[in-house]
Amino acid sequence: MLLTVNEFCTRVRRDMPALVDQLQDETGRSTPEEEMAWSRSLPEVAGILDHEGLLDLHVHLRDRSALSLEYRLPAASGWCDLVLLGRGDETPAAVLFELKNWDISATKPGPRESIVLHHSKELLHPSEQVRGYVEYVESFHSAVLDRKAKIAGCSLMTNSKDASVLIVAPYDRLQKTYPVFSMGARDIKTRLPEFLKGFIREADEKWAHEFQEGQYKQDRSFVRMVASAVSDPACREFVLIDGQRRGYELCHAEIDRLVTEAPDEKLVIIIEGPPGSGKSVLAAKLWASLNHDHRLEGNHVIVTTSTCQRTNWESLVVRAAGVARARGVVKKSADFGPGFSTQWVVDQRNHGDEILVHDWQNNLKLATSLGRRAPLANNSIAVSIVDEAHALIDPTAPGLKGVSASGWTLHAGPQAYHIVRASKVSVFLMDPAQSYRDNESTTPTSIIEYATLAGSTRFKRIVLDDAQFRCGGSKEYVDWLSAFLANKPITPQFAPKTWRKNGKGEGNFEFELVADPGALDERLREKIALGKTVRLLASYAVKWSTKGVGDPHALAEHERDFVIDYERGNKKPRWSRIWNYVPEGKDYSVFIQAPVASRIHADPLSEVGCPYVVRGFDFDYVGMLWLPDLVWRKDRWVAQLEHAHESAWKLTLSKVKKARKSKDASSIAQTEANLLESVTRGYRILLTRAIRGAYVWCQDDETREKLKSVLGK
Repeated sequence: MLLTVNEFCTRVRRDMPALVDQLQDETGRSTPEEEMAWSRSLPEVAGILDHEGLLDLHVHLRDRSALSLEYRLPAASGWCDLVLLGRGDETPAAVLFELKNWDISATKPGPRESIVLHHSKELLHPSEQVRGYVEYVESFHSAVLDRKAKIAGCSLMTNSKDASVLIVAPYDRLQKTYPVFSMGARDIKTRLPEFLKGFIREADEKWAHEFQEGQYKQDRSFVRMVASAVSDPACREFVLIDGQRRGYELCHAEIDRLVTEAPDEKLVIIIEGPPGSGKSVLAAKLWASLNHDHRLEGNHVIVTTSTCQRTNWESLVVRAAGVARARGVVKKSADFGPGFSTQWVVDQRNHGDEILVHDWQNNLKLATSLGRRAPLANNSIAVSIVDEAHALIDPTAPGLKGVSASGWTLHAGPQAYHIVRASKVSVFLMDPAQSYRDNESTTPTSIIEYATLAGSTRFKRIVLDDAQFRCGGSKEYVDWLSAFLANKPITPQFAPKTWRKNGKGEGNFEFELVADPGALDERLREKIALGKTVRLLASYAVKWSTKGVGDPHALAEHERDFVIDYERGNKKPRWSRIWNYVPEGKDYSVFIQAPVASRIHADPLSEVGCPYVVRGFDFDYVGMLWLPDLVWRKDRWVAQLEHAHESAWKLTLSKVKKARKSKDASSIAQTEANLLESVTRGYRILLTRAIRGAYVWCQDDETREKLKSVLGK
């Protein structure tokens, strides 16, 4: 929705309900909470914009809203609440607003320039948030790059007349470029108008429409700089050896054949490898090198398949490049969607159209005929490197009726199809045995099937089964673990004596059972003293009761997620921890990267990581809590439903409960077998995170005895 400021202010004052209705229709968001947010905030915004000298500017309202009015950044998960568009002295310009309806009295300075404490929660400072939007638009917006537009950003606190707590130290430097304004008289009458007039002098209707239609486009000189940083031998996170280098060279050979023999065709490469085979490092190096291949001009992106994976990839790329805007080269798999939402599906059904998940191809045709536009158009990406591709969502896979997928409209079909549709070259790195959540249903075979539908004619499969960079470099350990968890015979070539370092073993990987949780801490603190990286890990056999708590570390022992009483001699100590803390509910990189000033940096043993968080990452040593969700009973593994609390298994868990209620023996056996497979996959993920060694405490007596028997002395 594109309006002049005057039109916007008039509609707010004269016909607010109709404006809210229109916003609900266009954004697909119609909850009472959002209606209330618009009704409260829009009059405040209109009061500011209805200022003499601003009436000929433009307000851009588009896509989904988190607070009031939002413009979705091209092919990104961020939305700007308000964008003012016009022309400065020489070039087009845009001012991006972040609107906050915070109660400032509940806000205090945080530990860093980018963080504030709001109601005791560590949140991103509004100016830091808008800086991210500005830097993204400057580097990844087609209209901005093509027109060399000038971009600025600021924050507006719509529920306060004094925002000084957000302006003083440590935020004073941030304010010079990305100021915060309140509803105070001086800000409304003087500071804000002066700031805006420094960028926008007059209306520019053509530019406003160009900005609205802008697509994801990389500043290629900037992205090549990022690629050079990742390629730098000094970047220790990304080093290729042995099997990785073979996979790297095979990829380049296949791309050489593409550009030489069939430059107009699409290419799909599938790289398979077990945990520790170096897939993520290969992904980074391949992405970096292809950015410098001038035969593949255009956008080059790293594609992630979960929030945890995305935030960690962004952190790694930013650290390598040294600039925050480098995170724009990382895309979510959901960013490749066709541009319609669940609300669109509901609306079309209300209009009489039959919208079904299995009929996704016709759904796409209907959306296109109605003018829906995919954020990433066909072939708009030169190269997509998809890490952890086994976690891509395929809602059409057998047995997934009723599965959910946050951020992805199931009626859009398989994510793999959309990635290939939008890309010239697609590289999928995966380990099918690491699919963990109910909706992670993509296989190498299905990728080829959907890639063919998307127009790909060239395929290459590469297997990295001869390399192991974790677990003491022991492929035998991974083979032993896989067989052990599958209850298969342990053959001599990967028996513990071939890989186990402790005792009389000849291997390089430490694997030790400890007597109690306190012993886990003791073993791992010894490694911390030697400068090694360590983490505590567990499967989701314990509820995440501290989720959403502002400062879970401040909770009393008995209020934490893990509360374990044990005996040691004549004493009965209590061991307590929280699950991995996720600031703002979305930044999973903190547990993995342990940035300065974080609790996990101060004490790496202060939190426990789950399979979802640590999949794809590693540490020198891990301490593993083997809990009662997976136990050994007589001659087999048993997954205990009452101890399975993984929220991503709603479909799996509900099927087990339904089968038990029906008392059908066949159904019970099948659904419990499926649950067992999910649980053991989680343990395989957790027990392959260590580079040098793993220490394991097993809570269940019979299971502990089984481990002792297979490990030997």
